[in-house]
Amino acid sequence: MVVPFNLRADHMNHSKTLKRHRRRGIESIELLLGLPVLLLVVAAGFEYGWMLLKTTQLDHAARVGARVASLAGADGVSVANRVTETLEASGIKGATIEVFPGEPGSIPAGSIVTVSVEVNYADSSLLGLGTFMPLPDSIRGQAAMVREP
Repeated sequence: MVVPFNLRADHMNHSKTLKRHRRRGIESIELLLGLPVLLLVVAAGFEYGWMLLKTTQLDHAARVGARVASLAGADGVSVANRVTETLEASGIKGATIEVFPGEPGSIPAGSIVTVSVEVNYADSSLLGLGTFMPLPDSIRGQAAMVREP
């Protein structure tokens, strides 16, 4: 039996169309499975970048506090006020501020004074992905300077 050429071509085109529709279905399933993973990776990048930004801001606030603590006539209140002002300008609240080896006014000239600033990371996180990602409980900034006479 002889089959007309057009009938064969129509059958082949129909077969290609079915394959194309099946491929579109597979692509949709791949997108459905892959998109959440991709979005989680992108969100993790944002969260880690935010954590580095906040750590840098804590380091800066500690440096500002160490500068104030290194000046003659400085006291713990002036150091804490200056660090708190710097942190509030960065949007960070509730930080713990420590001055080592003690009250700045009692540290002799030529000694090293260290200011440490620590904050709970959950209070300043960007997306709150702590349940999905290994994030620290707290982040810390620290700076040291020589006490001036």
